[in-house]
Amino acid sequence: MPAGADIVSYHPGFVPGTGLARNAGAIERLVARRVLPALARTPLATDPTTAGARLAAVLLGRVTAVTGGYIDRDRETRSSPDSYDGQREQELFAALEGFVA
Repeated sequence: MPAGADIVSYHPGFVPGTGLARNAGAIERLVARRVLPALARTPLATDPTTAGARLAAVLLGRVTAVTGGYIDRDRETRSSPDSYDGQREQELFAALEGFVA
């Protein structure tokens, strides 16, 4: 990992109302527009405004995680076992360096 860089992953949870279904079929779009936003009022989903505010809190350091950490909605938690593979991390950074070189 580059010196001085902290890298964390942020997962907003299920966020209906973001337009991700805009290329879906008519029925799916109807459900995405009319039914799924109601889920944002439950613990099953997050509305776009709250998801954005939580992301901003991560970026501003109000929600913290160790470098390489994983933030799920508003708290640090463990990510998948693959994310702790040092060899995969080295390969990822080598690929990223190649892309930006």
